[in-house]
Amino acid sequence: MYTPDIKDEQPDVRLHIRLVGIDGVRIPAGQVMLGNLRVIMTVRFGAFIDLPPDRRGIHASRNYEPIAEVIKEYEGKVFKLEDMVADIAVSLLKKHEYSRRSYVKADATAFYETKMPPEHTSYESFTIHAKSYATREGRVFSVKKMVGVTVMGMTACPCALESIKEICKEELVNFCKGDFGQIVDKLPIATHTQRCSGTLFIDVSEDEVDVMELVRIVNESMSSTTRELLKRNDEADVVMRAVKRARFIEDVARYMARAASELKIGDRCTILVRVRSMESVHGHDMMAFIKTTAGEIRRALASQKHK
Repeated sequence: MYTPDIKDEQPDVRLHIRLVGIDGVRIPAGQVMLGNLRVIMTVRFGAFIDLPPDRRGIHASRNYEPIAEVIKEYEGKVFKLEDMVADIAVSLLKKHEYSRRSYVKADATAFYETKMPPEHTSYESFTIHAKSYATREGRVFSVKKMVGVTVMGMTACPCALESIKEICKEELVNFCKGDFGQIVDKLPIATHTQRCSGTLFIDVSEDEVDVMELVRIVNESMSSTTRELLKRNDEADVVMRAVKRARFIEDVARYMARAASELKIGDRCTILVRVRSMESVHGHDMMAFIKTTAGEIRRALASQKHK
């Protein structure tokens, strides 16, 4: 029995759709390179195309097929996730001849090993991201791809820290006379801390970066890293480190962007930074965003040095 494909019909409302597709596709993608490590991971994909105003719908199976087919091509190989999503983005346009643009994203959980102190091993998780945009210009496809990570750390509030320092100085003066300012400034004074997630994306259309370098940048930009395994003394060390490096999320975002610009990437390379602080003394979160290029950061910092 012949069944007409109503997705090829004209829609009642003829408007262009920027992106339509499938999301949340989970597939074991094989071995991904993370630094010098080969890691087997399950990846969650999303695959989207634009839809012209004269078509009612997309053939959704053609969004799933490129994912499965490209993964099959990579079978037994060690690859970078950003290369895989770029291939899927191009394959989408080949299957959807009526589309001009495609977008593919992929996320997966990865782990790395830490020792704190040396005799204690802890496995820390982070999320690796990859996304790609492909555009059709006649028979030529232009592709943009990005790779990123989301890492959990912690921040200590500088504002509350300074307020508590002043309270401590006043309390000490009530007990005995003297200038306790320098003493208090040296002591680890309490402040509120919170978990903080940092996400860093780098455009790798023309450059290459090591994902573990991005993990390092996010970790070093926080007041302190977090650890899955902490003994009592380890907990004290983490808190002390955070208090001594008290930072706002604005500080964290700027440190991440500056460190990213110091990678071996070109001036035109796009850098995306997103920081979310799960506030401990508020019922809401704080967020900070930066979208810039490596060249813009380098020029801004260079001009500040000459002032």
